[in-house]
Amino acid sequence: MSFFRKTILFSFLFIFPFFTKAQNQDLIVTLKESVLNKMFSAIGDIKGTSTYSFMFIEGNYTWDMINPRIKLHANKASFESDVKVKVGKHDYLIKVDGLVEICYEPTTNLIYVEITKAEFPLNIIFLGNLKHLWDVDLAKYFETPFTFEGPLTMGTEMVFTMPDGTSKTIYCHPLNCGVKIAEKQVTVSAETEFVERKINTLTEKK
Repeated sequence: MSFFRKTILFSFLFIFPFFTKAQNQDLIVTLKESVLNKMFSAIGDIKGTSTYSFMFIEGNYTWDMINPRIKLHANKASFESDVKVKVGKHDYLIKVDGLVEICYEPTTNLIYVEITKAEFPLNIIFLGNLKHLWDVDLAKYFETPFTFEGPLTMGTEMVFTMPDGTSKTIYCHPLNCGVKIAEKQVTVSAETEFVERKINTLTEKK
């Protein structure tokens, strides 16, 4: 079952315009841990169901995430959630610790946040004993990463009137972007470059 095939794309620069000066960097876009976890709150209930088969026993099991969240630490991102599992008359609550990958792709100007592993054991009661069938990886239900815009949309054009009456068009744009995972935040930093944009004009000779 796939319940999460959505691309969640925020206009990040307009909603969270955290730009600050940094050493050797001109601009920093900051993505807070709280923003990622607000997405889970907005999504609401995340649950699923599937089938299992063991020996001559077949049935369904369901799982329901409780308080899923992404944790950001220095050079590391992780996924945590409590999961309520129900298999027939047997149900249990278990904590899931998973892995998260975060990267920035300059060609798309997107910050990708992807849950790559989040497993819980599927257990049943067989002949009065607890039997472990296999591990269920919840990451497969998060095939579409969360995406946020990076700093490359910040390009801006400015026109200056010179003392002699002519005008110059200066274009400012970010370059040399890099991503860093820190405590409770992700930052994408960039240098800026100012270049003069030449405008070709046709003049008629009289």
